[in-house]
Amino acid sequence: MKWGILSAGRIARRFAGALAASATEEAVAIAARDAGRAAAFAAEFGIQRAYGDYMALLNDPEVEAIYNALPNSLHAEWSIAALQAGKHVLCEKPLATTLADGLAMAAAAQANQRLLMEAFMYRFHPQTIHVQQLLAEGVIGDVQQVRGSFAFLLDDATNIRLDAALGGGALYDIGCYPLSYARMAFGVRPRQASAFAVGEPIDHALSGLLDFDQGRFASIYCSFRSAWNQRVEIIGSAGWIHLERPFNPTPDQATTIAVARGGRHVTVETMTIPPADHFRLEAEGFAALASSGAPVPVIGAMPLTESLDNLATMEALFRSAVTATHTVILEPALSPDWPVGV
Repeated sequence: MKWGILSAGRIARRFAGALAASATEEAVAIAARDAGRAAAFAAEFGIQRAYGDYMALLNDPEVEAIYNALPNSLHAEWSIAALQAGKHVLCEKPLATTLADGLAMAAAAQANQRLLMEAFMYRFHPQTIHVQQLLAEGVIGDVQQVRGSFAFLLDDATNIRLDAALGGGALYDIGCYPLSYARMAFGVRPRQASAFAVGEPIDHALSGLLDFDQGRFASIYCSFRSAWNQRVEIIGSAGWIHLERPFNPTPDQATTIAVARGGRHVTVETMTIPPADHFRLEAEGFAALASSGAPVPVIGAMPLTESLDNLATMEALFRSAVTATHTVILEPALSPDWPVGV
């Protein structure tokens, strides 16, 4: 597929590098607010055309798919514009900053018969796929608890992640990862949510508890104030799964999955997953789904239904944290037949 990239930022550079390493995908255009920056980006990655205007890229007839790596606050506006221009859209996480915007994006995708997907690249990594297969096979029994954390020390006061106007904050930036992992592991959206947060005007750290009903819970933690760490534990009725780097594995290093089987007395096995570039796999997987028009699978991709559920959950977490409400009950679940593919 021929790609256009919106933004010349850090994550856009990572994606452009992944496209350059792919045998099937190609970046043909880049757009940034600064035309000079776009031109430098294009020269570095061998991209044919550079634009200083986002709409000019959307009007490029050769571009088939858009990678939207703009600030969070611009995800909805420019993803909808791209969909209306007839482009498939892979939009960086979070899909949007409100559920209402997410639903508008989904409606635009459906109206224009184009694929919209949130760019959770970890969903395409073989490590994640293997975990999903273990869960589907019932290796650890019924999932009872998920614990996830993602944090790093952010000491640059000018960093975009701290800009409220651009959709900054720890939950949007990194907390969405353990949140999405919990939603993936349980297979449904939570029923209730509660949270505590610190920081003004955006959350610098947030701790949340999600109730998935019938005694099944998830706890998530995200912070710009802690030493770097990322971790997920999935605890079932007949074992558990531990992951030390679940969200952003190093592409040239193997990853490991610790799997325990048993109730009172467990036997632990360590599974090694070969190195993989999940950004490249994400681009190739997205393009294959967009080309085929097939529904987006739960294993090996990021269904839109999950993205919308996660937006609803983030709104509930924020509402709990801001109002000091112990528990926020989520609205009724989205329709089960909500479009998840093209």
